[in-house]
Amino acid sequence: MALVVFDMGRRVETPIRPQQKRVQATEATAGVHPISHTDASHSGEAALQAYQQQKEKHPDAVGFIREVMHREVRTLLPSATVQQAWDLVQKTGYHHLPVIDENRQVLAMFSDFDLLQALARQPASTLPLFWRSNIMALAVKPVLCVLQDTDIRQSSRILYEYNIGALPVLNNNNELCGIVTRSDILRLLSHYGPMELWA
Repeated sequence: MALVVFDMGRRVETPIRPQQKRVQATEATAGVHPISHTDASHSGEAALQAYQQQKEKHPDAVGFIREVMHREVRTLLPSATVQQAWDLVQKTGYHHLPVIDENRQVLAMFSDFDLLQALARQPASTLPLFWRSNIMALAVKPVLCVLQDTDIRQSSRILYEYNIGALPVLNNNNELCGIVTRSDILRLLSHYGPMELWA
């Protein structure tokens, strides 16, 4: 079971999808990388022969989310204010900040998108109070999380199906140990190898 839902640091649910919708872990197949440079003097036939004779390169196995997650996660304490959260977003450039307790249990998830939505609804007269308010009023809970041994494809499917931008990653003690975003998955796709590896 890969997907775990946490609400205020407590595991509240592990959703199970019907069998036909479950994503099964699969091994990546090795692909042939195309020739990067061809000599202008080579004819099309010579270039084809060189391509066919090229040795197959087996990519390193990348199967689990722990291999692509960010281990250094910027987090917020539940006592943080909206202003402190926004300052951290601007300083780091991160769009998603998990809210954790002193035991690294995930309580909620703050994102700049949620902040901007709330800001758009605030009357101008209440803005000073808004910036001083507690972050837990804006942070999303419960939080969808994955375990560090979750298959990359399952994590990608969760990001897609639930339309979220980031997943906190937990160790076997349900402590935050990393985070993975949609951008991480796209980066992996673009650098890992031929697209047939992901078919």
